[in-house]
Amino acid sequence: MKIKNPYLFILLALFIGLECYAQQRTWDEEKYEGYRERLRLHFMAGIGPEMGMSIPAMSWDTVNGIVKWSDCTIDHGHYLSVLGSEYKILSAQGKGTDETVRELFYALYALNRLDYFAEYYFDGEKSLNGFFVRDDVSEDSLDMEEVLARLNENLPYYMIDSLASDYMEAEPRLKEESLDQAIMLITGLGMVIQCVPPELVYYEGRNPLPFQDFELSIQQEAENIITRIVNYMKEGDTVVVGLNINDPNLLGVQGLNWDFIIKNPVTYEEVFRGANAFFLSTGIVGSKYWLTGQESPTTDTFNQQTALGVFLALENLILPNFQDLKVLNLDAMSNIWPEGMQQDTSFTNYNAQIIGPRSQTQGYEWVPMLHQVVFGSRNYLMSAVPPDTLYYNDPEGYYEYLLNMAPEEGPYNYNDSIYPNWEWSSTSRTIHPERRGQLNTAFTGHYNGLDYMLFRNLLVLNFQLPVMIPEPEQGHVHIYPNPSSGEICIDLDPNTSKTAIRIINSSGQLVWSQEQIKNHHNRVNLSNHPPGIYIVQLVSNHKIKQYQKIIIL
Repeated sequence: MKIKNPYLFILLALFIGLECYAQQRTWDEEKYEGYRERLRLHFMAGIGPEMGMSIPAMSWDTVNGIVKWSDCTIDHGHYLSVLGSEYKILSAQGKGTDETVRELFYALYALNRLDYFAEYYFDGEKSLNGFFVRDDVSEDSLDMEEVLARLNENLPYYMIDSLASDYMEAEPRLKEESLDQAIMLITGLGMVIQCVPPELVYYEGRNPLPFQDFELSIQQEAENIITRIVNYMKEGDTVVVGLNINDPNLLGVQGLNWDFIIKNPVTYEEVFRGANAFFLSTGIVGSKYWLTGQESPTTDTFNQQTALGVFLALENLILPNFQDLKVLNLDAMSNIWPEGMQQDTSFTNYNAQIIGPRSQTQGYEWVPMLHQVVFGSRNYLMSAVPPDTLYYNDPEGYYEYLLNMAPEEGPYNYNDSIYPNWEWSSTSRTIHPERRGQLNTAFTGHYNGLDYMLFRNLLVLNFQLPVMIPEPEQGHVHIYPNPSSGEICIDLDPNTSKTAIRIINSSGQLVWSQEQIKNHHNRVNLSNHPPGIYIVQLVSNHKIKQYQKIIIL
């Protein structure tokens, strides 16, 4: 055989099994660890099950001496995304994950706590039904001496002397959940589902700790919480769900109505902020379907079709600022455009081509990477800019450019241009890019850096994470020739249960797929792709059932 490529021997060595990972560098670990330690130390009242614990604050203001938890279930969604992706990255690198699993368990536990006690804060009966409050941080319930010592650690003197939160607001209705809170929590929970294995359980000593609904699996609990949140919005339900393992409603009550107007189950009034989830409801139930496998049946076909028509129209209607993030974010998790919710991923590339340029224009550059994680799509972030633009068709380069500018000490903005650089001068570069450089005394302080950590982890997951290449399973699939110059045949056992064939490169990017398999004999041409190791995946019921390694010369 004539060797056409000088790297063939290296590829063959990898193929034989001398190395089971496609080794690629990971990005800026030292700065990331600095951000993580900063988050634990200065933006958390503590990590654990107690009231106020395991919920990240938005800002840490050493000038005014206050730490603020504001709209913090949005930050909590990012926190879940960071922890889930961090677990996957550390696992792939063969590093310890104990601390990440502990934080992830208590972050989910905290979210259930905000759900279970929500009605109680409005003089109702406690219920784990999907209605939640924004936080439960209270100076009265915390050991303030211990908390302030933590928040002031490593400072030259005590610069923080008080806390502020939505929970401590005089107006009780400011505690209530809203649509944007729910969407960002679903996003974070979805990242957990995508990044951690179903068998992952948190142990304290030798004993596995259960969540409030008696679930042990971290991945399954993320699914349970999404189910409760979405079903509550769909039904506007006021059913009380107790912590009883025999309660059939424990995983959420779903009727056949199509309401999607978020209500307080104690007052029966619409929540004070962001009550109307109807116009985005198609994206919400589509996200639930792709993340949990559960559909949302309804007999209210008129409202369902109306909501579908609205969401489809949003493909060509760009909304201002944060409103458009909700639309982009939901389509990144549900693949609704152009025709509606799909039972397969036929329109993955279509959605990626819309999400990429629109996210770049709006300043939500992380959303295409979210779509990559959920659907294995390509990233079209810089595809619509003029060809002479820096980083044209190079989203990875653009992401690295943004991350390089993030300050070592973390993002901050104290007005009067007192910030490290314009890009990282918002409370959250991922959620509120319109606040960059903003001179607004309502948002002064150091910020929690979850935006940077999410950007970084998504970059590593999608572009730089070593991809495990398992030993091929015998039987069911025959791929030949292997190695190949580009054209291969994939023959399947007629009795094999399958719904899709996918081929990814060593960076984890999808390069070819056949989502509806009709033939047992399939021909694929990869000659336009660079030489290297590729992985053929057989997928059944949205789960990868079998792998096979191939080499393209």
